[in-house]
Amino acid sequence: MSSSVPQPQIADHPTVASRKTAAAPGTGHPTLRQLGRLILEPGGPFTKLPRRGYQRGIDYYSAAQLPLLVGGVANRFFAVHGRYPNLYAPELLNDKIFASKFLRLFKIPETANKLLTSSFIPPEAEPLVTCAPIVWHSRTERIPRGNEIEAGVYYLKSSHGCDMFQRIHYPLSDDRADALEERFRPVLNKRYGVKNGNWWHNCFAPELMIEKAIGSEEFTTSLNYVVVGGTVVRLTAYQKLSEGYRKTNFEPDWTPYDNAAGARAEFRMPSQAAKDRMAKAAQLIGKDLGYVRVDFLLDDDDAPYLGELTFTPGNGLTVLKPEIDQRLGQMWDWSAVLDDDRLAPPKPG
Repeated sequence: MSSSVPQPQIADHPTVASRKTAAAPGTGHPTLRQLGRLILEPGGPFTKLPRRGYQRGIDYYSAAQLPLLVGGVANRFFAVHGRYPNLYAPELLNDKIFASKFLRLFKIPETANKLLTSSFIPPEAEPLVTCAPIVWHSRTERIPRGNEIEAGVYYLKSSHGCDMFQRIHYPLSDDRADALEERFRPVLNKRYGVKNGNWWHNCFAPELMIEKAIGSEEFTTSLNYVVVGGTVVRLTAYQKLSEGYRKTNFEPDWTPYDNAAGARAEFRMPSQAAKDRMAKAAQLIGKDLGYVRVDFLLDDDDAPYLGELTFTPGNGLTVLKPEIDQRLGQMWDWSAVLDDDRLAPPKPG
């Protein structure tokens, strides 16, 4: 097993300090006008730099890229919602998700690196949840084959991005391993999400990884808890099939809701003890993260495993009832995003 841990590989973009005096974009685009206000605002986000180990979209994208990227993502937002997002003073949940891509601090490279998901489990949550065992990972080595990994069911994944995985069984034939390498190796050079504002997937060297499957279901069920300000606001049972998916949405007390469209997930309902453990773990993991989706897997004994964290679920493009968009938006303290103590003014000179 390869033991090296990928290190951040940050692109050499201009710093916030060098960009903060840039002219406001000369455009009638409403979201870009707001971007111009932020650029020129005394004491605003462009006057500060993230402390070591953190980064924002406005740090990642260059001065030339940023307005083009913000405008393009805002146009996709408009196509879904029929309005442009409020970047300057977001109030609704979808607007805050949009703005978070550019203004929110993300821990780098942990935010997107599946090999480092366990780093988000705080000490007080360690008795409640762990991560699925990763039995191999590498950027350069061949995929293990034959009996090089203990017999059983696993998932081959990329450590970055999403929907890049394959359920596999060991022992694994040479032909099958070769075919998987041909399919997955090109993924390692894919710049995932950078055109959608999901830049944090591109801040480290991705690897292929093999993770032990949790539970014996043919289609693994991910139990996804949406946490806002440390409070679980909804959850979803999500099953990725060989083609398509099945899902069921629940209130925090597991009352089903809003399941008119699509096939419902077919899964074994967790025990009350497992529900309590997952809810508590989700609260502890998400309490300082503002808005996040915390995904769990259950083994056959109802023990929970942390799957991954998603910081912009739906990318701000989920159509919500207006009252829900507003209520969840109010729960997310946006002032804490802008006033985070991990931001500091640039050093003189």
